[in-house]
Amino acid sequence: MVRLLQLELPRETLPTVESDDSMFSDLKEELTNMLTSILGARLSWHFANGWVFEPAIVGPDIVDYTLKEGPHAGRHAIQHFYFQRVAPGVETTVWYEESGALVHITWYLETQTTHRFAALPAWLAKDMSIYRGDNQDPAFIEKIRKLTSTEQDWPRHILNDEGYFKVI
Repeated sequence: MVRLLQLELPRETLPTVESDDSMFSDLKEELTNMLTSILGARLSWHFANGWVFEPAIVGPDIVDYTLKEGPHAGRHAIQHFYFQRVAPGVETTVWYEESGALVHITWYLETQTTHRFAALPAWLAKDMSIYRGDNQDPAFIEKIRKLTSTEQDWPRHILNDEGYFKVI
């Protein structure tokens, strides 16, 4: 026969757990901002040389962005893209802009970082301020179409850089 001993400890010696939620606030914020897909996100999106897209809204088949800071700050565009989930937490979008620029973004959801590969026409790379405007404005589109037909496309300027984003 086994005999159990009962231990009685004074209450003040038992360890206590604080009921204060502040110790979990960083974790709660991180989990709140963790994305399961880039689709549907509203972002502040940053690249090298001071490029800041804000807001950048990624829809099911479009990205709607405003360049807040950078070489063509003030640009607003809505671009239709192709999307693919490459692996859990890794997605890609690619689009072709009215200038003839090709833009490919790889989104790393867990780290909230991106890789951009873009090929810009020579005329656009020479003076990106030309790209200020709204690609929903017919006058802007007419200006860009004229440039694409009269200015030099080659050699393409390649952007191959890293960035990051924050959910806003």
